[in-house]
Amino acid sequence: MNSWIRWMRTGAVIVLSVGVIVVLLIWLAGGYHEKIQPGPAQVGMQPLGGAPTVTVELVSVPLWEDAVGTVRAAHETEVGAKIMARVLAVHFQAGQHVEKDQVLLELGRSDLEARLSQAQAGVDAARAVLDQAQTNYDRIVRLRGENAASELEFTTATNELNAAKANSEQARGALREAETMLGYATIRSPLTGVVIDKTVDVGDMVKPGQTVLRLYDRLQLVATVRESLATSLQAGQQLPVTLEALDLHCEGTISEIVPEADVLSRAFFVKVTGPCPPGVIPGMFGRLHIPLGQRQELRIPRSAVRFAGQISYVYRVVGKNRVERAFIQIASEHDDQLAIASGLSAGDRIVVDPGRL
Repeated sequence: MNSWIRWMRTGAVIVLSVGVIVVLLIWLAGGYHEKIQPGPAQVGMQPLGGAPTVTVELVSVPLWEDAVGTVRAAHETEVGAKIMARVLAVHFQAGQHVEKDQVLLELGRSDLEARLSQAQAGVDAARAVLDQAQTNYDRIVRLRGENAASELEFTTATNELNAAKANSEQARGALREAETMLGYATIRSPLTGVVIDKTVDVGDMVKPGQTVLRLYDRLQLVATVRESLATSLQAGQQLPVTLEALDLHCEGTISEIVPEADVLSRAFFVKVTGPCPPGVIPGMFGRLHIPLGQRQELRIPRSAVRFAGQISYVYRVVGKNRVERAFIQIASEHDDQLAIASGLSAGDRIVVDPGRL
């Protein structure tokens, strides 16, 4: 009897447990909730009120391709010494702007000045000899006209005059050479430009042909442009240029398209020049913006967009006085406007200032 009762209790517990599990499974499967019909989820709407709206329109925008390049000197000049002398003074620093004929270095000139004085004395002596020879020649010519001078005296006077003239010309040549050599003691800038660097300082001894400084007159951006695009460019064409290190945006003019493509990259070197903004130095990285035509894109005011974490959305007008959320994907940013990749169509009306809803 007792075993029968235990068996009944055990069976009741099992039946009750199975029933609880079945009820729980039905609840989890939504058997006790109202069924949701298939279809798109309905987004909640709200009244438009007096919030301002704008119509989404297609905008034509220019399409560009960037070509990277490096700022380089258009013309680089090396200035060298022409005499052997010691550097007495340096009147420039690397990076300094200099004008044409501006004095850059002064070299020792005492020996050259002594040579110039000696050459001047030689000119004076030669002139005195020439004057004496000319006077004697004139006298012989006069006497010959009176039949008082022989042919030998006339020939001698003529030869002495010619020799005196030659000596005088030689002395003047030596003087000009001495003056030129003295001028080499002062090194001037051959052009208006910027000093790249200097290789000497005060007290150094320089020799003929030795480079004392390098400078350039203007800068250019040398960009690498792919073959199919370079053929559409031409010299004299103006293109935008960006120097990212200085955050500079300026206009440049194509001065040269090197008529030879790189074998590996199939690209051409395009040289662009223009007014050089302050702070630009050789070696800087730059971008050349090349136009490719126009494209259409949807743009909306930045103020119309709201964010929920990483999700962006706007309020789109539905009907006359209702708005709903429309989730969008932003393609790019342009000042106070955003370009939309998806989520809106041309002609849609959206709320400009959702805060006034």
